[in-house]
Amino acid sequence: MTEFEQNWKNRIFIDTVGNTSLEDLSKAKFALLAAGITTQTPAASETADTTPYYDGMGFSSHDVTGKAITFAIAGHRLEGDPAQDYVVPKFITIGDGLKTLGKWIDAEGNTVYFVATLTAIVPYGGAANVKQTFSFTLAANGAPWLVKKDANVAILPDGTTKPLPDGLVAPATNQGTDQGK
Repeated sequence: MTEFEQNWKNRIFIDTVGNTSLEDLSKAKFALLAAGITTQTPAASETADTTPYYDGMGFSSHDVTGKAITFAIAGHRLEGDPAQDYVVPKFITIGDGLKTLGKWIDAEGNTVYFVATLTAIVPYGGAANVKQTFSFTLAANGAPWLVKKDANVAILPDGTTKPLPDGLVAPATNQGTDQGK
């Protein structure tokens, strides 16, 4: 299997302090979503404009004009895990109390930071004779910041760059159980 990257190398974190601005990344306390987690599924629901023009001879062109990025997280409930213990009480929360920061470090070591809303929280469930289930969706809000491995600037979706907030250093690797920044 050396030809293929393994999924576990993609690391998803949530801020257990509940910051809601990318300018506050250096204040975040990120907890890794890994213990008890069996699946992580990213999705980018796209909005596309498919306007047909006369020079297209009746055929449309596709222009992606928007995205809604989500990460579906599922597994088994592990009490004492900082990430899960942050999510579970949010089951009965509405509004801004469901917002926090998210961080995804891909298999190559690049980092994507985003403001997120916790949705579709399932704090437990399943048959009486199985492990408790746990799942939720981490829904990104607004434009994410991409920080390439070993870089010190964020790349915005339009290609412009932005200096990282004071005190924030991009991770050089995705190995280990990074519980911090």
